[in-house]
Amino acid sequence: MIKDLYKNTMRYKILILPIFYLSYINGYDLSEYEAKYKFNSSEISVTGIREFKKNEDGYEIRFNASNLLASLFFSSKFSIDNGEVNSKKYDVKIRPKFLKKDQSIVFNKKQSFIESNGHTSWKFEFDNSSLLLDPLNVQIMIRILIKAGLDNFELDIIDMEKGGSKTYSYAVQKDETCIVNNTEYNCIILKRYRENNQRVVKYYLAKELDYMFVKIIDTSPDKVNTLELKEVLSFG
Repeated sequence: MIKDLYKNTMRYKILILPIFYLSYINGYDLSEYEAKYKFNSSEISVTGIREFKKNEDGYEIRFNASNLLASLFFSSKFSIDNGEVNSKKYDVKIRPKFLKKDQSIVFNKKQSFIESNGHTSWKFEFDNSSLLLDPLNVQIMIRILIKAGLDNFELDIIDMEKGGSKTYSYAVQKDETCIVNNTEYNCIILKRYRENNQRVVKYYLAKELDYMFVKIIDTSPDKVNTLELKEVLSFG
């Protein structure tokens, strides 16, 4: 039913959703997990642990990886209210041998501003009734929407460099079999794109793993970054 009602392009700005839709997605609890992922780019290849868990203050998703040359740490803290991801704090620590790059972003909804400190510093006011996601917790919002049956939507993500936000479009492409550690999964392929922009991101979400991300391929004209699931350590 949800898919039929929302299958045409939908701007998921989270203004007012029908009550039956909120009830539908509130019936889902996304499964927590701990898993091993490998990140590859032209600059670095590193394997680390990615976790999604619930705690006393809400939820957190994080990725922590290191090798002899570099360490990567990403963390997003947020709540999920009425089927919406509400951002609280986003932290990045990237330390290759030749670079130190930290950034911390705080979403202050009580005072209606977002502030970044570290690698780039900025502050701007925003409408605290709107949905504004960070680069990590947007993946949780995607899981919620895909699980609810939506196949076309738009989401706003914070602009890490300048502040403000960027709107991205998402469209389900097809189903495909993914193989992880000799196990087959039925995956939905989701495409992210923006008008007049050559960067395209493809997400592979495994139905059997509660639409957990099995692979992400981020393609730009000058580079390709990938994040790929290697082993599920705990689930549910």
